[in-house]
Amino acid sequence: MVSTPFNNHNLVVVISGPSGCGKSTVVKTLCKLDETLRLSISATTRTPRPGEVDGKNYHFMTHTQFENQINEDVFLEWAKYRDNYYGTLKSEINTSQQEGKDTILEIEVNGALQIKKQDLTPARCILIFLVPASFAILEKRLRSRKTESEIELTNRLEIAKTELKQIKHYNYCVINPQNQHKKAAHQILSIITAERSRINPELTPAFVKSFGIHNK
Repeated sequence: MVSTPFNNHNLVVVISGPSGCGKSTVVKTLCKLDETLRLSISATTRTPRPGEVDGKNYHFMTHTQFENQINEDVFLEWAKYRDNYYGTLKSEINTSQQEGKDTILEIEVNGALQIKKQDLTPARCILIFLVPASFAILEKRLRSRKTESEIELTNRLEIAKTELKQIKHYNYCVINPQNQHKKAAHQILSIITAERSRINPELTPAFVKSFGIHNK
């Protein structure tokens, strides 16, 4: 990724969407399409699953460690689900910047709204909401997993309805058609490409000067 005085990349791309919309698959495809994107690694207090590696899949912490980190204000966002903490460390953004990459955050709506309220300067945040073509398709995807009881499925669908109402707080909406995750990934990449080319008024004088042109 080439940075110039004309535009400052440092993007933090937040991708959210209801459970079952295909976020993980789309994000994985997106990062393969553009190697200058870096997927942020979340922190959690849950027990590692077989095959998961600390620092690769998650930053695994004890409850005490996580709570100390909260008090030290090292998280961009955090939440507690079913007795376990999940969050995004501010250091993840710094790591991406040091590597000359833009950061991808795959997080829930509440976490996205927490990040939106923060000043990430010099980074710039854009929020993208991923949705299925219809609510019926979303329900079909969730049912096809066959991993939840009817009560759990009903609760998850109600949560999805609540999350969809928050789309007004996002910058972009991308539809993920059934079995067409590459199409959604390419659309998100187009958004990122456009945002990378967005003019930064504070940097344009330096850009003009780099061409040997001086403002009077």
